[in-house]
Amino acid sequence: MATARRRIQHPLSIVAQNKQMLRASASIEWGHSSDVSISEADIASDVFALLEGFALQQVRRYFHHRFWEYESTEAEFADRAEPGVKLENVAAHSWHVADAALLLGVHFEWLNRERYLSLALLHDKLEMYTGDANPVGRYGTGSKTHAFDLHAKLVKTEKERSALPLYVSGLSEKAGAQQSQLFLEMIEGASNEARFIKAIDKLQALAFVHVKKRGQLPDAHVRFTLRYSQKSQEYFPQLGGHYRFLRALFLEDIAKRRGCTTAQLTGDLFSQLELDLEAWADPAA
Repeated sequence: MATARRRIQHPLSIVAQNKQMLRASASIEWGHSSDVSISEADIASDVFALLEGFALQQVRRYFHHRFWEYESTEAEFADRAEPGVKLENVAAHSWHVADAALLLGVHFEWLNRERYLSLALLHDKLEMYTGDANPVGRYGTGSKTHAFDLHAKLVKTEKERSALPLYVSGLSEKAGAQQSQLFLEMIEGASNEARFIKAIDKLQALAFVHVKKRGQLPDAHVRFTLRYSQKSQEYFPQLGGHYRFLRALFLEDIAKRRGCTTAQLTGDLFSQLELDLEAWADPAA
């Protein structure tokens, strides 16, 4: 019985689906450039490894252990209320960004691994004080939020800077000095490592929407997600192949849900706006 319960915690159907899609990935049209040094096979493997990482978010600690029976029963109720991958907490997101950085960083040996992993682990920690800023906004476009509005971006940045002394005040002098430098580096995007993590942050968000929504999104959410996640290419263009492959999976899943082709989907979404998806770019957020 305990084994059966534990199986609920593993999204094995997602993992199996990803592996099946990996075998069929050669048929996915995603616009990989032949001049990129990372092979198509490596990009596909990286993206599916990133998607598989969500499986760990569903493995509960203490689940049906002795002395944790009541909490385990409550957790099962929560699983029935929200089956599958749950809305992320910031800690899970930060771990996944760090895991993805370790995975993708092997392609960029000129980056400092210790530094980008440190940045990944810390990048959203100030949200303990500021909360998770909403990039979508009231109307679902991000036009008035830090996603695409410079003033809103500056306000968000100032909140993070203001929260930094409060966070650092609880650390030792050495840890505070080290982490202050890392936070400012990340906030300002002042290094290649910081921009690498900013890019992965956007890739991970696209991956989460893909896994959580399973192709069931309204047009406005699709447009925002594509526009916002494309910032990954602005931060770190060398991850363009990974972005395009993940975007292709995302659009293919939506098209399958709607019973149309990916070309029909993108035509319906963007032709009326006279926007070329490939050229859609905005100031970095």
